[in-house]
Amino acid sequence: MLRYSHIDLFSPISIDPPFHLFERREHIIQPTRLDRSTSSPIQTNKFYENLMLDNGQDPIWPLPYGLRWERGQNRTFLGFSISHVDDDKKVFGPDPNKNPVEFYYSLYTPTIVFSAKELESNHELILSNISEFSSIIKLFPYGHSNSYISFPISRGMSFITAEYKDLTPLFYSESGFKKIELLQTIANGYTKWKFFLKDDSVWLFYANGNLTLETKSLYKLEATSGQYSGIIQITKVPAGNREAEVVFDNNVGTYPIGAELQASADGTYTFNWKVGGKAIAYLGNTWSFIEPNLPTDIEFLPANFQSRLSNDKKKQILEQAKKDLDLDFNKEILTDSIYFSGKRLSKFALLCLILNKGLDEQNLGAICINKLKKIMDIYTQNQQQAKLVYDTTWKGIVCISGFTKGANADFGNTWYNDHHFHYGYLIYAAAILRHLDKEWGKQNEVWVDNLIRDVANPSAKDSYFPVFRSFDWFNGHSWAKGLFTSVDGKDEESTSEDVNFYYATKLWSIASNRPNFTKLMDLILAILSRSLRNYFLIEDNNKNHPENFIKNKVTGILFENKINYTTYFSSRIESIHGIQMLPITPITPYTRNRNFVEQEWNQRLGPILNSVNSTWKSILYMNYATINSEAAYQFFLNNHDTPLDDGLSRTWALFWSSIADCNDIFGLISFS
Repeated sequence: MLRYSHIDLFSPISIDPPFHLFERREHIIQPTRLDRSTSSPIQTNKFYENLMLDNGQDPIWPLPYGLRWERGQNRTFLGFSISHVDDDKKVFGPDPNKNPVEFYYSLYTPTIVFSAKELESNHELILSNISEFSSIIKLFPYGHSNSYISFPISRGMSFITAEYKDLTPLFYSESGFKKIELLQTIANGYTKWKFFLKDDSVWLFYANGNLTLETKSLYKLEATSGQYSGIIQITKVPAGNREAEVVFDNNVGTYPIGAELQASADGTYTFNWKVGGKAIAYLGNTWSFIEPNLPTDIEFLPANFQSRLSNDKKKQILEQAKKDLDLDFNKEILTDSIYFSGKRLSKFALLCLILNKGLDEQNLGAICINKLKKIMDIYTQNQQQAKLVYDTTWKGIVCISGFTKGANADFGNTWYNDHHFHYGYLIYAAAILRHLDKEWGKQNEVWVDNLIRDVANPSAKDSYFPVFRSFDWFNGHSWAKGLFTSVDGKDEESTSEDVNFYYATKLWSIASNRPNFTKLMDLILAILSRSLRNYFLIEDNNKNHPENFIKNKVTGILFENKINYTTYFSSRIESIHGIQMLPITPITPYTRNRNFVEQEWNQRLGPILNSVNSTWKSILYMNYATINSEAAYQFFLNNHDTPLDDGLSRTWALFWSSIADCNDIFGLISFS
């Protein structure tokens, strides 16, 4: 269990039923191939999801391996396959000779396939024991579940482990078996083989039972010793590191079961990841991680902002704030989209915060609060156009529009896409309102807590929502894709909106006086910051991406098996980079350090700035304010013809750009 100074951070927010104003609805999409005894909430955004959707035959990416169910008449082989390719075999495109390339990925190849003579084309698959980190996948002949191959699948597993029960093992390889060697019996009574494949990769094979293998063809091995009951483990020897074989030999029989290990030992080796650099293997019963740079001092507004705010700029900001306060909040905010309404709610919440706490204009601030509360109450009473319902199938809060308008309504919210993006804005607005009006916060606590529980329920004791639907503690960031299949696995596009959810939830926890949950959000934000700086926001010295991708400076869409320098809505540079920035808030410099922002601006954004005339220009300048606040301030003060992002007020743009270019706000932190 993760702990923080011996404090348990994973107490449930609540164990009460969902908010009574959320109508109960059964989802259109039903999980398939799931063990019928599963009673806990079903995860929607985890790596094994493809197996529960449609025909179940898109790969899953527990990493560093890809795995795929091979079933049906169109499959060359039947069973469960492993895929792993080294860096020199990754696919780059669309022009592989270009620098930077637009994308790269690992082509799925069934390098080795676990199978059995008894598995026909209609054999079955069942998932069980699903959790944030792992699941158990069982294959068995149609109608004969007492004979099976069971795979305990976990994030980052070094061995692919299979438990055979009363089946005759077969193994296939699309690459082809060049040579197999029976070596010796090693630790724990395991017999060891070494497979040399036609693609020049080397794989180790271990079995703890009576097993004889015979080559039947270039692509097929068969157990000639009859039906087998026992453990078989397969792993690839990392390219260029034959010494790793000793580490594998010493730890055969070890494999993760959930968040625990059956055995432990010492040793490390590196392995190529599908995307994101090298993986290093660590072995042990328990692992302790330390995040030394928690954002504990980042709250609603930057510390000591008053000392950076000149009187002249204060007057200019106040004049703009009066204009923004006169806007029709209803017309601005009320839409048929949870996402866009949330952005605009948070925009006006920030206006209220600046008036009350930034400019100390209490009378104007009170007017702002009252106007905003009237709109927020529409949402807290679930009277908005896009009503929220509680889905009793997957156990979560979803927008009703997908049931009537289709899966892609409101960016797929009903199918569990982007919940941390959408609800983060609503929680941010609510956190500011509670900060400014404690009574409003108390009255609407259940509504906000439900949104948090949907995305970041910290405890299995809360039986109404899955534990950490979006955040992946192994990868260090969230996954946005929900109940949609994808050959390249889950993905994340807007890292800044990922950060915004946990920052907003931290602020809500502060306003609600929940110190332990605040600490949990600080921990997640620290992990997120480290992950984003290593994998999404690419500095010149980045070691996790190929050299011919680094000049892009951001990933675009990061899949489990692919990096694609684009977005789902545009291939324009300002969009690809801007979606990694918004919303700009006091937490922004914690994840986007000065060195990165300067490199990104000089290499990618500065050269295109004059050609950008859309709302993205306002986001680029909000980001630019962190390295050149005066230039950004003058832009927002003097360029009223340039449209602002719908989640950005000119008041906040002026306020932010008047104080942002300062080292102590930036949190200049060294991350390894």
